Amino acid sequence: MVPKYLASVTLGLALAVLHVPGCSWDYPVWPKSSKSDTPLFRFVINERYGAGYIDRQGRVVIQPQFLAFGNHGGDFFDGLANVTTEHGGSFYIDASGKRVTRSNYLATGDFSEGLTTRCFPGEKKWGYIDRTGKLVIPAVFDSASSFSEGLAAVMLGSRFGYIDHTGKLVIPAKFASAGEFADGHALVVENGSCQLIGYGPCEYPLNPPYMIPDGSGISPKLPDKSVQRCHYSVIEHSGRVVFSGSYIDAKHYSEGLAPIGDGKSWGFIDYTGKVRIPLQFQDAEPYSGGLARVRLGGRVGFIDKNGVIVIAPQFLHAQDFSEAFAVVMDDQYKYSFVDTKGNRALPGDFDGASSFVMGLAHIRVGHDYYSSKWSYIDRTGKAIFTYSDQSNRQSNR
Repeated sequence: MVPKYLASVTLGLALAVLHVPGCSWDYPVWPKSSKSDTPLFRFVINERYGAGYIDRQGRVVIQPQFLAFGNHGGDFFDGLANVTTEHGGSFYIDASGKRVTRSNYLATGDFSEGLTTRCFPGEKKWGYIDRTGKLVIPAVFDSASSFSEGLAAVMLGSRFGYIDHTGKLVIPAKFASAGEFADGHALVVENGSCQLIGYGPCEYPLNPPYMIPDGSGISPKLPDKSVQRCHYSVIEHSGRVVFSGSYIDAKHYSEGLAPIGDGKSWGFIDYTGKVRIPLQFQDAEPYSGGLARVRLGGRVGFIDKNGVIVIAPQFLHAQDFSEAFAVVMDDQYKYSFVDTKGNRALPGDFDGASSFVMGLAHIRVGHDYYSSKWSYIDRTGKAIFTYSDQSNRQSNR
């Protein structure tokens, strides 16, 4: 059997994450990425080469034939999906299922802005390939992340900078850690040594803090509690530091604001670093659809851009708003959908649910993975495609 998920691989000690199979907040069901540009949706009838794709009408357009890495991988970005076949190895396929170019599933990422990362194991260096598989940016980097807003974070030695689509280093490699650009800004750590806590699904709170070296390239084997937490700075596309080292907790900008924290409470800042929503929450997430998830009293609710609570903290867990609905989870670990006023938007409670993307959401009914029924539903709650995973009821060949 294939593991339900594989551990994520981080960019050395960076904020940016390499695009390999990883963890997910909504593990109970495969979520289509909001960054995908292709309206095809994965279904799995057998984890051993039984993953295929439907369109928005529920029609099977690519027959089940690919390996399923649990709840991850297989989505389309820039019109291509990174898949593994039973006999032919790994490839990028287009929306018709045609093989476009060969990939190495664990050493190539998802396409973004026409390029994707590629690692050459013998040299242990990273470069970038185009949609034909041609190496267009030489493999000279010690780590490399996806392009975002025209720039990609790369590591040279023990420091991080940013390259453009030609491979030119347009922001010098001078940071101890560097994240992807979002909303015109990126989070960086200017100096080590320090301890960095990540906030991705595989990073926090599952994993301990990362130790960021002091620039010598030498890092302790284990985090040292006597070393201070890293302080985030924010840069613009030009590389100009907008403000430095103000907070030990931070997440990316979205819709003009970014969540920040002092180790005890969270609030939101604007592009200048000015606090717009006071630090008062136990946790906070970037804005999506004009609302942001926050945690108070151990419960999740939503606030508007003024910090006003519009949906009272009442949920055990929640996902961001997407296409005017949000997935929430109650104390019985049941999932449902609410609208922007917090009212139930669709009938039914589910054992797993993902956000709406391109008009469909993925839901699961049943506690046991292999006896569950999985469906894609439309915005009325109607199931347009239902299936089950037969992996434990068929020969795994």
